[in-house]
Amino acid sequence: MSDATAQEAQRLREALLDLCSERGYKKLKLKTVLERAEVDEAAFKAIYPDLDACFAAVLEEIYEEFFARASAAMAGQSSWRDRVRATAYAWLRYLRSDERVARVAAVEVQYAGKRAQELFQETFFRMVKVLDEGSPEADGPESPGLATAIGVGGVVFARVQEGVAKGELGLGEEEVPQLMYAAVFPYLGSEAAEEELRIPPPPDLGGGGI
Repeated sequence: MSDATAQEAQRLREALLDLCSERGYKKLKLKTVLERAEVDEAAFKAIYPDLDACFAAVLEEIYEEFFARASAAMAGQSSWRDRVRATAYAWLRYLRSDERVARVAAVEVQYAGKRAQELFQETFFRMVKVLDEGSPEADGPESPGLATAIGVGGVVFARVQEGVAKGELGLGEEEVPQLMYAAVFPYLGSEAAEEELRIPPPPDLGGGGI
């Protein structure tokens, strides 16, 4: 990709983020994005086949950045609970760093094309995998299993999505202990879950690479 093309792709990314936040992807037209980005249709077509592909490319960058931050946050965390907690704070802090990114990643994705849906599912199940690592540590005769991780992940994502949609992410970090309670309870029981309510947030170390 030439420097000029890279600059056009960056302007398209910023325009898409702005417009999704302002009016939502469902109502967005390619013409509007092109006007905001100051990119003509021929230049756009040289990069993306359509607007859905542009959205998916931006979304993929967002999810890759999140997992880079999550990997950095989990580095050196020996226990399952610590890894889950680190992931939760990394996710929330990343979303709070740019409300436009939060909107695209958690809300507008549901209105985008097939590739965006695939990226969302892949991301969701990568997070579910982190939760499912708690199954061998379960406090009980039976391992909770993947279905439990999917259920917990669904509850957590639904709450994050609701917070983004309502513009309440500014208070979201205070809810992480409650979400951790919900995540830990099915695996380690009430005592461990209640401990989560008293654990302070970790330091915010910013971004990082895998």
